Amino acid sequence: MKRFTHLLSILLFFILPSTVFATPKTLNDYEPILRNALTKFETVFKSSPKKHELVEQKVVFMMNQALKGEVTFLIDLNANQDLSAMGFVDFYNENKKPAIVVGTFFLDQFDKNPTIFYSALVHEFTHAYDFFNSQRYFLYYKNNRIVKALFEADAYAVESLFIQNYLVPQKIKLTKFETFLLDDLEKSSLSKIILINQTLSLPLLHTFLEIRDSKETIEAKVESLNVIGENLLSKFDTIQTLKDFENKMEIISIYFTYSILLDQLVYDIEQKEKEETIDPETFSLSKYPNVSQTRKQISEKVNQYQKEFEDYIIKENKRIRTEI
Repeated sequence: MKRFTHLLSILLFFILPSTVFATPKTLNDYEPILRNALTKFETVFKSSPKKHELVEQKVVFMMNQALKGEVTFLIDLNANQDLSAMGFVDFYNENKKPAIVVGTFFLDQFDKNPTIFYSALVHEFTHAYDFFNSQRYFLYYKNNRIVKALFEADAYAVESLFIQNYLVPQKIKLTKFETFLLDDLEKSSLSKIILINQTLSLPLLHTFLEIRDSKETIEAKVESLNVIGENLLSKFDTIQTLKDFENKMEIISIYFTYSILLDQLVYDIEQKEKEETIDPETFSLSKYPNVSQTRKQISEKVNQYQKEFEDYIIKENKRIRTEI
């Protein structure tokens, strides 16, 4: 396989311009840093004595797409704050070519902390892989919060497996973020990162998907959702007795997830079962009065914890994105 350095001699002409004149480095300064980072990533990826099929699938495919010019790399001089400074964008200009945008945060940190670049790149490669292989689904459900959460969970899973199978075996020094992600993978199957990143309960989301994709009727699926809601209501008062703060936030996230995603979920169930496009503007959960009332009660009750929950999410987001 050709090396990224050959590819980048073409790709790095497509770089985001910047209007931040106070930035000490220019694009000319950052281009060789990005070239070097991509070259070293390829070396680390290929040199690992361990491999993982899922990681190989995503990374090798995207490396080939990059070599063919189907995806390019952009440098964003303004993205210099934290670990959110890398992302995948589809159809970024009139040429309708997707791109991976690399913020200068990663490039400024590369010599000291290369692993944050490596793991973030694998994360964005996973999003790009989903785009190339499920493009209609990727674009059609772009604004569907359930599907977006699933895409994120998938990307964090592949990123974590990369850390576990490629960085750890080579004894490459990890940052606090990689250590956190690896710990979350092993202890809670990435529930914590999805809670912080998407403000959702991953276990409840998985339950929702099992109901959505079951072979039951629409009415039976909706009733199953109502039973879940009624069980949550029956246990709501136990929240105040919880001593462990992290556990409390995880439990509260279940209630918020139910409240926030229920309309979207029932809409998706109807659309899937009826095999037709339903105008979201005309859909209303009120056509199912039992579950609609249950959702309303949960929303009203959990509202008392909203400020505490939001503060927790903000604090944890800042911690994991800046403490490297």
